[in-house]
Amino acid sequence: MFPEFLPEQLGEEKTGKNMLRELVTTLMDCRRTGGNYLFGKGRFVLRGFTADPAFELSKCAIIKDSNTTTTGTAHGLFIKRYNCRGLWRTLKRTLQLPRSYECLAAAIRLQKAGIATPAVFLASRYYLITEVLPEDAVFLDKEPELTSGVVSVLAKMHDAGIYHGDVNLRNIYFLNGQYGFIDLDSARIFPKGISKSLRRQELARLISSYAREYSSRQEPLSESILDEFTNQVTACYRERTGINLLDSKLNERIQYLIRRVRRR
Repeated sequence: MFPEFLPEQLGEEKTGKNMLRELVTTLMDCRRTGGNYLFGKGRFVLRGFTADPAFELSKCAIIKDSNTTTTGTAHGLFIKRYNCRGLWRTLKRTLQLPRSYECLAAAIRLQKAGIATPAVFLASRYYLITEVLPEDAVFLDKEPELTSGVVSVLAKMHDAGIYHGDVNLRNIYFLNGQYGFIDLDSARIFPKGISKSLRRQELARLISSYAREYSSRQEPLSESILDEFTNQVTACYRERTGINLLDSKLNERIQYLIRRVRRR
């Protein structure tokens, strides 16, 4: 549910008080959908949507099946089931606000801010159903050279109080002249604004993901090129938000993320 932190970054971001406030805020956002969503039997459903998630998943071409989630697509729908395999995971999921609720709340906030994301049709404790993106959507892990253009949209998202939690290039797409975000499982809502440390984490994840994509193509970025890209990204972010994130903490976080992935 929550992103990974360096030891020195642990603190007020993960206190019980803030977690409770986040859960309450998320649930209220889900309820305030202007009548677009109906709530009953523990699930939010887009008005007029009648598909049964379990039945739809049984007809899907399965994309992923792990201890945490099973996903697939069928008939223009993307279906995700949150698995509870094991006693501990079952207990943990029972005590948490369903991740799908948080996805819906983040999607509502993104749409309100004018930022693209797939429409959510259903959000329940164990299922999330969204629209499937068209085939001409380009994900940035396939075209990393598009990365610099997403910085202003990321800044806009942060200014709207939305923390994505997993800003990897594979979760960002470009379609019809707009950047958009998928995979909102780790998203968090901050009505009073996002802290500088969390903004830094998002930017570091974006930059490290950019560097990893080139390394995976046997075209690793030199230190000078990575520094130049980091300067470009932080300058754009500063121009959009007035917040300067270019410091030693950002560089340390970038290197930490790059090294961590390389060890896997």
